[in-house]
Amino acid sequence: MDTRHRTRAVAIVPAGLVALACVITGCTSGDAPEPMASESTSAPSPSATSVPPAEAFAYPDKTDPAQVGIALKYEEGSDPSGEIIAGPAVLVADRQFTVEGQCEGDRVEFEVVTADAEKRVLAEGGFACDDPPAGEFSYRLPYAGVVQVNLMSADDVDRAWVRVVQR
Repeated sequence: MDTRHRTRAVAIVPAGLVALACVITGCTSGDAPEPMASESTSAPSPSATSVPPAEAFAYPDKTDPAQVGIALKYEEGSDPSGEIIAGPAVLVADRQFTVEGQCEGDRVEFEVVTADAEKRVLAEGGFACDDPPAGEFSYRLPYAGVVQVNLMSADDVDRAWVRVVQR
């Protein structure tokens, strides 16, 4: 028996079965397959997430009339340049005030103290740079007067600001 003919017959039979299947199901070479919904196991693309991108770092207006005090860090390291500014407003007793801030780096810690000889701590806290405060540092105290904002731990940030506002 000639094996050349057997090989051709084997190759022709599968091709014939495919053609017969197309005739039975009604598919033609011009038909496009219907899209099917399938569950994706890949991670969503960044544009598909609902989390807004972090705001670009920017120092606030130091003359904001609602600002009671602010601390600013301008350089990286444990001996940074910066400013501590009281005002332009003063804290009004029994009225809500909020601590706001932003930083570049890891995390910043702060304290708000009375700007007098006693330097009583009115508020303290900290936040991660990728999760700046959004109203969670709000207080209402019986103190009225000038306050000072201090950056307590800012070694792991390049730039930072923390301020008290009372609107």
